[in-house]
Amino acid sequence: MRRSRTRSRTGQPLKCALVLVLLGTSALAHKGSDAYWTLSANSARLEGTLDVSVRDLDSAMGLDSNGDGTITWGEVTEHAAKVSAAISNGVQLAQDGKSCPVTLEALSLIRHSDGVYVRWPMRAACPADVTRVDATYRLLFDVDAQHRGLLRAGAGEWVAFSSTQTTRTLDLTPPPLSRQTVTAFTEGLHHISIGWDHLCFIFALLLPSVLRRDAKQWVAKETLKGTLVEVTQVVTAFTVAHSITLGLSAFGVLAPNPSYVEVAIAVSVVLAALNTVFPVVTEGRWTLAFGLGLLHGFGFVSALADLGASGGQLWASVLGFNLGVEAGQLAIVACFVPLAFLVRTTRWYPRALVPVGGVALVLLASWWTVERVAAL
Repeated sequence: MRRSRTRSRTGQPLKCALVLVLLGTSALAHKGSDAYWTLSANSARLEGTLDVSVRDLDSAMGLDSNGDGTITWGEVTEHAAKVSAAISNGVQLAQDGKSCPVTLEALSLIRHSDGVYVRWPMRAACPADVTRVDATYRLLFDVDAQHRGLLRAGAGEWVAFSSTQTTRTLDLTPPPLSRQTVTAFTEGLHHISIGWDHLCFIFALLLPSVLRRDAKQWVAKETLKGTLVEVTQVVTAFTVAHSITLGLSAFGVLAPNPSYVEVAIAVSVVLAALNTVFPVVTEGRWTLAFGLGLLHGFGFVSALADLGASGGQLWASVLGFNLGVEAGQLAIVACFVPLAFLVRTTRWYPRALVPVGGVALVLLASWWTVERVAAL
């Protein structure tokens, strides 16, 4: 009877975790209709990307050819010419009243928080070196009057296009390196605070950080110093790992498919969480953080690309972004580890919170994995 009651008590947090997962997924489904446009200037040339939701494109142009309720890659490519023509008509650039003709490159798919988007890399040639440009956005307003086009020029703030304001004048003057670094730092701090897969990976590593394995069970560590040394090793290894792959991606050395990267990151969270429930790597967990952390650097590159930096500005962006991510991680450590150390000797921490928390993370990351594989 005692065993039955214990299972019932530990099952309740797990049920709550599942409810939160479902609620969080449902909430994302109700996000407003947005498209994301980035631009950066290089002499008289403009470069950028435009991301438009597959869901919105289907509403406007009927991508679902067979009417089965599912948009496949084949259906996207089948309508690619028609959709690209609409994009070319709806997105325009001009310098001092003279057109900067826009050229769209091969489309691909990318995932945002609310689903899958079609991405078009774009180039435009202006008559002279660009410091200011007039951007016009007229997509999808006839389908959804509440739709927004969000544009980020260089390292500036996002500006919104609406059905009542379709043209904006943008300043593309490169900011000083110091301001670029601060902007990237802020972006890195923001990205780690909203990147649930990255946060779950960190928590999977931190949950058992105040414990050690003894005779196949968790027991409390004796000193805070030893705990902080191991946590520092784990966090530093994760930072070094994602800095390496972020740098390689940012400078074009490696460019893995973002959709596959998102799947791999979800799997990395599953593996880290499983190691909490069924410990395999119990000593030197920094090696686990480093090995799996290499995947996370590829996941950061899309956020870094939104800063629109190039050349020396790109170095400043990579540095500032990594420092921002590291600051966010250290803030989490500073809040979590002292509290966990205080309660590590209680019976419920090693016997309930660690395994139940690990199982909840496994289920959440498994959900992400299935969702992201289905989106491929």
